[in-house]
Amino acid sequence: MCKEVALALLENSREQDNVKGIDISGLDLTQCDISETSTEMLKGERVILSGGILDLAYFLDADFTAANFEGASCNQTAFFDCILYQVISPNADFSYAKLSASSCNGSNFSSCEFDHANLWASTFIGSDLSDAVLSHVEAADACFDDANLSNTDLSNGNFTGTMFRKANLTGANLSHGNFTHCDFTGANLTNVCWDNAITKYAKFDKDINLNSAHVK
Repeated sequence: MCKEVALALLENSREQDNVKGIDISGLDLTQCDISETSTEMLKGERVILSGGILDLAYFLDADFTAANFEGASCNQTAFFDCILYQVISPNADFSYAKLSASSCNGSNFSSCEFDHANLWASTFIGSDLSDAVLSHVEAADACFDDANLSNTDLSNGNFTGTMFRKANLTGANLSHGNFTHCDFTGANLTNVCWDNAITKYAKFDKDINLNSAHVK
């Protein structure tokens, strides 16, 4: 599908609910405005959306494998049950976005803004979220196994039942967060800030001592 046709279909989707099967795979949509579009089963493998505006867009069951979202604005954007494998999106803004039940494995989300986002039941296995902001997120039952969360702000979030096995949390801020029933086995917890974090029933390696931190 050519760029012009794809953009026309996306434009039409602003007036209709969940336009199905639009294919923008491989297109260069750098700095394009596709905000408030509404699609289902969109195909977006390797699409370039760097610097694009996706605010308030709605994607259901979309495939964005290896897409480029670098510096894109995805404020309040909905990604429901989407595939975001190996996505390149450093410095993108996902504030207040909804990435529920989506697969975001092996992706680059470094220095991204996820504050107040809903990441419920999404997976970020092996992804890079270093220096990202995930404050006040709803991320219950998510998975960050083997992820790079170094210097990441996870404060004030709900991570109940979330997996952090073998994750790198060096220098991360977990203050005031709810980490009940989380699994931190094998994780690097060097210089983590635990101030007023809730870690009830959380799993840690046997040699980890949190007694000196302000945790509950």
